[in-house]
Amino acid sequence: MKKYLLIFLVFSSTFGFSQTKKELLTQHWKLDKIEEFGQEYAITDNQKGDYLSFTSDGKFIGIIEGNHVEGNWSAKDEKISISVNKVLSKTKINWAKVKVLEKDKFALEYQNGDLITALLLFVPNK
Repeated sequence: MKKYLLIFLVFSSTFGFSQTKKELLTQHWKLDKIEEFGQEYAITDNQKGDYLSFTSDGKFIGIIEGNHVEGNWSAKDEKISISVNKVLSKTKINWAKVKVLEKDKFALEYQNGDLITALLLFVPNK
């Protein structure tokens, strides 16, 4: 009986307290590193203020490449979709895709106006 109780407690603590993708994403993320052409780079001085902030109403704002960016996001079946508002955003982003979303890490792959694809690595702003 004790064995079954222990198994129950382990499963309930593992699954009972896990966050959904929506809950994980809905916060302020600051840019930590950039990956281009398979190489990881530290952020430059003009990228130190770059961030993305996601709200629970499905909107986001931020600074990418030193310029304003905003748009909408959605979570369906634990998959996150991001749509950049190209009219209101100053940074030209052709497309964006969430690659990693974990408690302490968020990775966004995107293609800029120069057709360069990069992976932006964010950490929670605490």
